Amino acid sequence: MGVAPDVDAVADKLALTELVARLEQAVDRMDRQGILDCYSEKSFDDHGRFRGSREEFAEFICNNPGFTSASKFIYHLMGQSIFEIEGDEAYGESYFAYWMQTSEDRLYQSIGRYLDYFERAEDGWRVTYRRVVMEWDGTLPCENAVPGGHFRGTRDTSDPLYKRLKWPENPDSPTSAG
Repeated sequence: MGVAPDVDAVADKLALTELVARLEQAVDRMDRQGILDCYSEKSFDDHGRFRGSREEFAEFICNNPGFTSASKFIYHLMGQSIFEIEGDEAYGESYFAYWMQTSEDRLYQSIGRYLDYFERAEDGWRVTYRRVVMEWDGTLPCENAVPGGHFRGTRDTSDPLYKRLKWPENPDSPTSAG
């Protein structure tokens, strides 16, 4: 017989967890509007090599041919998050691992934490300030595997995520990708 959880706090923490995940999904898919939707109108993102507003961050991710948009993929793997809620404000720490192919034979990877300050808007929580803290980052040599018939991700709306299938497109094909 424990203490009943604070249902509002649980709902807020779930909403903040989803907001952080949606922001990383938008970055991975180069979804400009998705990135903008996760931030407050007045916001600041401090990624170290990039510092600026939500609009500038979306531009950095979606139209940066020398870095992020040149990569065939960006992949975030989110770990645990801790949120402290104070009325309509919240602070969060979310762990991440990140990979990006920077050339045919190089893979950039990093592990770190997002330290976020959130504000509640009329329609939900938004990131107002994000600070990225790197624990480790570096590049590794890589060799692309021979495709094994898997679906392949893309950094746009042609990604399999957006089809929302209820049944395979080619059920008689010997491989997923047809």
